[in-house]
Amino acid sequence: MAETKSTPLKVPSRDPHNLEATKYYIFNETGNIMISSTVDSNEPIEKSVQDIFAEVSVFFAAMTKAISTTINPVTKKPYSIYNYTALNNVISGSGLFVHVTEEDVTYKSSSFGMDFSKEMIEALLGLATGAGEMSFASAMVASLGREGLAISESHSSVDSKVANIVFVCEYLLGMPIVSALVVYADVDINKQYLKIGPCFKEETVHTTWQLHKDTYLFVTPTFIREYATDLDSAESNPAYNQLVSWLQSVLQRTPTITGVYTTGGSTEPAPTALVPGTTYAIEGSYLPMPEGTLSFGKGSVTVSLWTTTRIEFKVSGTLSKKTPIEVVPHGETTPVVATPGDGYTISTK
Repeated sequence: MAETKSTPLKVPSRDPHNLEATKYYIFNETGNIMISSTVDSNEPIEKSVQDIFAEVSVFFAAMTKAISTTINPVTKKPYSIYNYTALNNVISGSGLFVHVTEEDVTYKSSSFGMDFSKEMIEALLGLATGAGEMSFASAMVASLGREGLAISESHSSVDSKVANIVFVCEYLLGMPIVSALVVYADVDINKQYLKIGPCFKEETVHTTWQLHKDTYLFVTPTFIREYATDLDSAESNPAYNQLVSWLQSVLQRTPTITGVYTTGGSTEPAPTALVPGTTYAIEGSYLPMPEGTLSFGKGSVTVSLWTTTRIEFKVSGTLSKKTPIEVVPHGETTPVVATPGDGYTISTK
C-alpha cells in the first residue's frame, strides 16, 4: 500500500485588505437568545431577517413549554429547561439542528458572585463584553447550579448532566445565520463546586470546571411562520399547540404513524380496502425496535421489513369492517400506536 503523504499546513500571510467587520450584540432578558449584527445599531434590520430571528423566538418559546410541561419519568416531575436529557432529545429528534463542532473545555476561576457568572458565560460564548453588565448571567448560572444539585440528590443514572442552550442570531454583511450553543456539565465530575453554591460568595474560592460545548447550525422551521404567526394568542393557537405537542413527542420518543402507502415507488396513500398479496408500507417515526408485530383485527398480516421509520407488510384473510392497524412492540401484547383514521378492510375482489 502506497504511503499517504500529508500536505504541510501553512499560516497565510497577512493581507491589509482583509478587515474584520465591527459587530454589535444584544441579549434577550434571559440570555438564551443573542443577536449580533455588523449593521450599525441605529440602522434597521431587513424585514426578512427579522422574520427569521422571530422564528427562533417562537421555537425557543415552544421548546421551553414542551420541556417544562413534560413529566420526567425518573423524577415524576416536569423536566427543567436545564435538563440535558430533555434538551438533547429535542435537539437530536427535531431535525432542525445540524451538529457542527464539539469540544471539552476546562474553566478555571478565582472569581465569585456576579463576576464569576459573567466571566464563565463570556468564556463559553467566546465573547468579550467589556463593560456590559449581562444582568441575566447570575440568574442563569444559579439556575444551572440548582438543577445540578437536584440531579445530584436524585441519584439518577439517566439524568446526570446539567445544560443550557443559547441561540445566536447573526446578521453578518446582509446574511442571516442562526446557530445554537449547548454547554453541559457532568454533575458527578463537578459535584464539589455545585455543593459550594453557584454564586460563590467567598472570595477565596478557586474552581476548575469540566464542561462540554456543542455548536449547532439551527435551521429555522418555516412552518412556524405559516402556522403560528399570531404570537399574541399563542396559547390558543392550534398550530402553535400542535408544534408544542410535536416537540413533546420528539422529547419522549413517542412512536408515531404518519400514514399507510402503497410501495413500488408510489407515494399514494393505500386504499381503504387493502388487496391481499400487495405490499404496503407504514411510515412513521420512533417505531419500536426490535421488530414487533402488527395487529389488524381478524385479518392476517405478514411483515417483510421493520425499521424505526418504516414497516412493509402484506395482508390476507377476510375483514369487512374498517379496522386500524396497530403496532405492538416485541414481547408485548398492548399496541403503542395505530394507523390514523377509521382503518382499513381487506378487499374480497
